[in-house]
Amino acid sequence: MATPPRSADPASRLVALMEDCVGWLRSPRASRRPVMPVRVDLVGRNAPSATAPPAAATPPSAAEAVPVAAPEAGHPFGAGLATPDSDAPREWSFRETVVLRKSRRSSSLLVWAGVGGVVALGLWSVTAPIAETVAVPGKLEPSTTVKDVDSPVPGVVEEVLVKEGQSVTKGQPLIRFDLREPRSKLAAAESIRERLLNENLVARATLGEDAATAGLTANQRSQLKDRARELNSRLEAAREELAKSSTRLAGYRDSLRIYSDIERRYQSLVRDGAVSEVQLLEARNRMQDLQTSVAEEEREIARLRSQLVNTGSGTDVELRTTIETNLRQISDLDAQIRQARLQIQYGVLTAPTDGLVFDVEASAGSVVGATETIPLLKVVPQDSLRARVYLPNKAIGFVQVGQSADLSIETFPANSFGYVPATVERIGSDALTPEEQTRVLGTQVEGLHFPVILQLRRQTIPLPDKGSVPLQAGMALTADIKLRERRVISLLTGLFEDQRRNLQRLRSN
Repeated sequence: MATPPRSADPASRLVALMEDCVGWLRSPRASRRPVMPVRVDLVGRNAPSATAPPAAATPPSAAEAVPVAAPEAGHPFGAGLATPDSDAPREWSFRETVVLRKSRRSSSLLVWAGVGGVVALGLWSVTAPIAETVAVPGKLEPSTTVKDVDSPVPGVVEEVLVKEGQSVTKGQPLIRFDLREPRSKLAAAESIRERLLNENLVARATLGEDAATAGLTANQRSQLKDRARELNSRLEAAREELAKSSTRLAGYRDSLRIYSDIERRYQSLVRDGAVSEVQLLEARNRMQDLQTSVAEEEREIARLRSQLVNTGSGTDVELRTTIETNLRQISDLDAQIRQARLQIQYGVLTAPTDGLVFDVEASAGSVVGATETIPLLKVVPQDSLRARVYLPNKAIGFVQVGQSADLSIETFPANSFGYVPATVERIGSDALTPEEQTRVLGTQVEGLHFPVILQLRRQTIPLPDKGSVPLQAGMALTADIKLRERRVISLLTGLFEDQRRNLQRLRSN
């Protein structure tokens, strides 16, 4: 089709430029087919000329344009359609067939656009990288060790001064114990110990130890004098008993001599027949009784003499035995005093560091034993938090120290508060056992899992209206860890490769 002449009108020039662009986008094959303009009387006003030969009907093909009638210059539908460069219009009669060809511009554009899109998609799948990430669960924990709060001594809890999740500072009171019993035990033990020490000091002074005598108080010196008077009294009583026994022995011996003489005389008189034999027997019985009394009194005198001799030395032995007994009791009392003082010293348990209180096991009235294995409560330091996640075995080979990760805190969803950036700090060298996986992950999971520590780049969550809030230990999270970069085409080929291997395994089985 010939290009219409350029016009000075900007609108006409713009229309011409658009027609040139559309003509360039048309199929080259269709552009080589010229359009033959024809004159068509749409209402049939003009009768066909008898002399004009009828136009040969040309059947249209699928690839070429069908001649279109060019109306007269004054025709209402054809004004401006014929151009000066076009062929002269040809007469047409109603007996001639005219087929109008549909424009191919839109279909060509769609075809070329589809081809271009497919080519671009193929190039993108081959060249464009895509990050492969893994989402793993975990929770926040303090970077330092959790502090257990235990009682070193047994006792009865009087009051728990904090609650679960409460923030505490170092040295803040946490638990208070009932100290009435320890204080009473301490007072009684100290009183008994003082008395025993006093007895030992007096006993040593009684034994003649100069150091003990020099350190005596007035009260102790009075006790020493009382002990000396008691010893003298015991010696005097022993001497009196010995004297009485000696007097009785002398009387028994005098009576025995008298009855011995009577017995000899009775024997002479019995031989002479002056007295009866009965009197002789009575005298002999009396003499035997006196002999028995003399023997008993001699033994008593021997005992009293031994007691008198040993009164001093026996007192020394008794005093030394008393000292040893008192020392053993003092040792036991010292242990009781130390225990009571420890109970009083740890009557109030304080926070070992700044942090949050959790796992509170103690309650008012509970008894704490000396061998408790469960801490009364725990304090989680809040100075620096880290994330502990558990990476599956299939992803552990692509994770290295220093890789970046994005954390979505369950309390603060990432779609509203954003991600918390983190970095891989440490990777576990061994996988968790099945028991540890069940305890840590909370469910039965398949495969092995490795613990991974992530270092947080910030410890707060920004809020739109309140600035920021600090993160807390124990918060659940999901970590997106970037494993590697892959091409999109590798994902598709990987799927086909997996299916091929599965098919091979099925065939081998």
